[in-house]
Amino acid sequence: MIDREVQRKQLQDYLDAQKTQKERNVLGQFSTPYPLAVDLMQYVYRLIGKDDVSFLEPAIGTGVFYSAFVDVFKGKTMRALGFEIDQHYFTPAKELWKDYPLEIRCNNFLTQHPGEKFDLLLTNPPYIRHHHIENNFKNMLQNKVIRQIGIKISALAGMYCYFMILSTSWLKNDGIACWLVPSEFMDVNYGKALKAYLLQQVELLHIHRFNEADLQFDDALVSSCIVVFRNRKPKISHKIVFSSRGTINNPEMSKQVDSLQLKTDAKWTMLFKQEIRNEETKAMIGDFFNVKRGIATGDNDFFILDEKTISQYEIPSVFLRPLLPSPRYIKGDRVNSENGLPILSRRQFLFSCNLPEYLLKEKYPTVWRYILSGMERGVQNGYICRHRTPWYSCEDRDPASIIVPYMGRSETGNRLFRFILNMSKAITTNVYLMLYPKPPYIECLKDEQMLTEIWRMLNAIPTDTLSSNGRCYGGGLRKLEPRELMHTPANDMASLMARWTGNRQLVLF
Repeated sequence: MIDREVQRKQLQDYLDAQKTQKERNVLGQFSTPYPLAVDLMQYVYRLIGKDDVSFLEPAIGTGVFYSAFVDVFKGKTMRALGFEIDQHYFTPAKELWKDYPLEIRCNNFLTQHPGEKFDLLLTNPPYIRHHHIENNFKNMLQNKVIRQIGIKISALAGMYCYFMILSTSWLKNDGIACWLVPSEFMDVNYGKALKAYLLQQVELLHIHRFNEADLQFDDALVSSCIVVFRNRKPKISHKIVFSSRGTINNPEMSKQVDSLQLKTDAKWTMLFKQEIRNEETKAMIGDFFNVKRGIATGDNDFFILDEKTISQYEIPSVFLRPLLPSPRYIKGDRVNSENGLPILSRRQFLFSCNLPEYLLKEKYPTVWRYILSGMERGVQNGYICRHRTPWYSCEDRDPASIIVPYMGRSETGNRLFRFILNMSKAITTNVYLMLYPKPPYIECLKDEQMLTEIWRMLNAIPTDTLSSNGRCYGGGLRKLEPRELMHTPANDMASLMARWTGNRQLVLF
């Protein structure tokens, strides 16, 4: 690392320190480590095969990628253009690079029109989540994507998805784009448009996925991947490199995948598994269970009550349902019951009432007083509450005998996902998935011995099997959505159910 890069890094640290973590999160300002920038630049250098190339950086910051560009590409006439939306970084960066053939513009790249084309684009675009994108600006970007490629992008997409799609108009034919972006687009629904774009509009060359426990940014909780493509229409079938762990130049695993295997609704993270399971999946959890997220209250502070609050407002049991607490308060894998209530040190109840206001005021004045306390806090104006009538009623849900926390972290001492046997009448909030037996198996699971066997069988499912169906995030965080859990193989469960049904035909859905 030469003196120029030392100076740039010192400037970066100084400017970052003048902003709060919240300010940087909203704008997605997380600078790429210089060694990683050099690694990516060396990779694209081999792809391009020449020194004199023009370089575009849509979110330049203080210029870490340009610094790597200068060190790796040794051409004499290198034209470079960078955009930086934040004056806080723009002015110092412009001064830092004033003696180099780099033009930096203080503009939002996504609002600009390409006046020239570039050989190379390499960037770490701002990781701005959808709820931090102003609605009018989001609508403009969505319409721009439709006009440019004819694909509608989800309103839940992060800012980096728009960058990847819209920036290609700045590339020359056969130009190379290299993106350091969150890996979650490969699994989530909002990533479908981006995956369709990568398959249909450009020639996707390589996706390298970092270990999700190895964050590339010290101050951003997001697992990262590298996406490389060439600006040309793809052939009907071509090979794409999928690699993982290590670096893109020296991965621990690498294989080629035919583009025809990639469907826009598939989980691309499955392609990073080094070994393909040979055993044919005969049955899945979804053949036996419907899986639903627990109840979304709209405001847990209002709708989840402890015994002290219940006593204070004299709330009758008719408006209360026993509720399991957060998974961290359930130490084992079984919740026992006493008169339908869970035997736990932390006892909670869900408040829900369907009575109209005038009846509450007349028959339950203390309950109405509790409703008013929520209205004073504006609970009724929340998105979920304002779509319910009355707003203080919650979904009516049956308890589930088997539940599982929908997220887990691989670095904890506990199993990544644990199935909990719920012998109580308590329901759950949406931090759990609830497993409800399908009609042919309802009677089967009323048998406590059979229920216990199924529960143990679920807990015996290998962690890799469960996590490969779910979604990965930074720091080893994994999530399972209902449909993902239903698609988990359960061959042993099929055998057990077949034994219970005797001569009856096992019903698979």
